[in-house]
Amino acid sequence: MADYVFGDKVGRDKYSQSGHHNTFTVTNSGEVSRAEVDAAVAELRAFVAQLTRAGVVAPDGSVTDPGAVVAAVESHPGRLKALGGAIAGGAKDAVLSVVKDGVAALIVALVGRM
Repeated sequence: MADYVFGDKVGRDKYSQSGHHNTFTVTNSGEVSRAEVDAAVAELRAFVAQLTRAGVVAPDGSVTDPGAVVAAVESHPGRLKALGGAIAGGAKDAVLSVVKDGVAALIVALVGRM
């Protein structure tokens, strides 16, 4: 899994600087809970449903307009917050095992690199 940087977090680790010598303390946040995975799955399913209603995704989950999917994910980064947290915590495979639509892998990959 590639690391992401957001504020004082890199991946699932939190870094805090102390003093003037750039000493970092790493605090691992632990595993992703079942509730967090459930929230990520619900969020992903709702987003796929929205894309299906917009005609960007076919009813079988295949992508009809990849550019529109990329634009939708990148234009609303806060919309998939639970999914991003689950991916950063290492639950990418768990989410993809539940949501098996073709577009799900694309969305998870896009969120994973944000």
